[in-house]
Amino acid sequence: ELQEKAQRMDELDRRLRAQTDAMTSLRQKVADALVNFNAEDLSVSMREGKVYVSLSEKLLFPSGSATVEPQGREALTKVAAVMSSNTDIDMMVEGHTDNVPIKRGRFSDNWDLSTARATSIVRILQTAGLRPERVTAAGRSEFVPISSNDSAEGKQRNRRTEIILIPKLDELYKALEPAPLAPAQRTP
Repeated sequence: ELQEKAQRMDELDRRLRAQTDAMTSLRQKVADALVNFNAEDLSVSMREGKVYVSLSEKLLFPSGSATVEPQGREALTKVAAVMSSNTDIDMMVEGHTDNVPIKRGRFSDNWDLSTARATSIVRILQTAGLRPERVTAAGRSEFVPISSNDSAEGKQRNRRTEIILIPKLDELYKALEPAPLAPAQRTP
């Protein structure tokens, strides 16, 4: 029994290493695809086993708008091209804002704006060929800042969209499931 558990742990460790290697490789492919864009407008990083593609408002949207600019469309199309061959990865698109209240326009508040921006990006990714069931849109409003909203620079950093590349972990969870009990081990 101990040997069987050790084998399962070894298999789980092997799968975890393979998943980490695959995500590291994916991070590099996405970074390579976006190399011609200004580093101030986007970043690609890995956190907690996921790849984060962070795109500035300046690259994607006019202020207070959810209409993606041509250069932003180009960047999103490049991300979609990389993702089209990585079908075992899902994507969450999170819109983020600063804490300045919306005073007028078509959006009632920052929740509205952040969600509309995420949805606009999801539609572009779908148009570029990604299957809709692989992509989720989420608005985070002002509630997950990466900088203080006390300065113009901090507010600018907070106005961003993050595309989070999330590995499907079905096979990993299967490896965690306990092995079925043999007939002699079952209790009546």
